[in-house]
Amino acid sequence: MNYLVIDRPELQPAAQRAFFSALTVVLWTFYVYLLLPLVTLLAWYFGYSAVYEEMVMRNGWEALIRLIGFYGAIVLAMAFTQIGWALINWMRFAGKRDRRRERERVVDMRFTDSMFLTDTVEIPVWQNAKRLVVHHHETEARIVSVEAG
Repeated sequence: MNYLVIDRPELQPAAQRAFFSALTVVLWTFYVYLLLPLVTLLAWYFGYSAVYEEMVMRNGWEALIRLIGFYGAIVLAMAFTQIGWALINWMRFAGKRDRRRERERVVDMRFTDSMFLTDTVEIPVWQNAKRLVVHHHETEARIVSVEAG
C-alpha cells in the first residue's frame, strides 16, 4: 500500500510545527464559533436564558471582567512562585556533583567452576565487551559458550 502522508513531526522544523499547531487552534476556534448559534438555540430550548439576562441585560460582564482580573493575578502569583522555586533550586544545585551516576560493577566470579562448561580464561574480555552472545545448555542450567562482540 502506498502511504502518501508521512507522520514524522519530529523531522519538521520547530517553526513549521508551531505554525501548523497555531493554525489548527485558529481553525478549531472558528469551527466552534460557527456552532455558537446552535449551542445558543439548544440552551434557550432547555431554559438557560438566565445567562443572557444576567450577562447582557443586567451588565454582568462587568463583574466577570473584575473577577477575571482578580483570578488572573492569583494565577500569575502562583506561576511566579513556582518559577522562583525552580530558579532557587537550579542555583542551589548548579555545578554540583551529579548523584545519578552509575555504580561501579563488581562481579564475583567464584561460581565459575559450577556454571560454565567452557574455559573461563576470557572473563576479563567478557566484562569489557559491549555485546555478549551467551549459549546455554539445552537441559542443564549451564553456559556452553560465550561470544564477545
